[in-house]
Amino acid sequence: MTQMKLAIRAVALCVIAIALSLFSATAIGAQEVPPVPTVPVVEVPPPVPPAPAPDMRGLPFNSGSGRRVVYSMEQQRVWWVEEDGSVVHTYLVSGRYKTPGEGTYSVFSKSRYTTSVGGGASMQWMVRFAQGSDAAIGFHSIPVNRRGQPLQSEDELGSYRSHGCVRQSNWNASLLYEWAQIGTQVVVVK
Repeated sequence: MTQMKLAIRAVALCVIAIALSLFSATAIGAQEVPPVPTVPVVEVPPPVPPAPAPDMRGLPFNSGSGRRVVYSMEQQRVWWVEEDGSVVHTYLVSGRYKTPGEGTYSVFSKSRYTTSVGGGASMQWMVRFAQGSDAAIGFHSIPVNRRGQPLQSEDELGSYRSHGCVRQSNWNASLLYEWAQIGTQVVVVK
């Protein structure tokens, strides 16, 4: 008799679950769906932001003034600084040793999607601020190859891994893309 009651309860729960899923599907289906990009790109959604609060100290001495992005090649770290000098965000990146040279630049171009020279890799949220010998240099997400595999992991950020640009986690790349407008100063320090 007990097994019969358990079976009846299980069937009742299944019926309730199906009814709820149909209700949820109907409610979701009523929402407007954004258009799918027509560019053949491997979409890498930004991950959930890291749980621990970043260490906002350590902004390099003599790293400019005003609203700016500061990039330390030796530390492989970026800081976002507001007009009043307050650091609003900092995190590890992967760039190339001594590229670009030390100096003050400014954001001159942005692209939501881009590819490497030769097209072997694609990246998102490109924020260009300097000219290299054969291409622009900028901040962007970790590139993915033609099979959609990342060229490095987020755990490897903080080490030299790039061909010239500055790689960031997908999350930070998407945020910097919004924060750094055309004309935003970029200070590159040793």
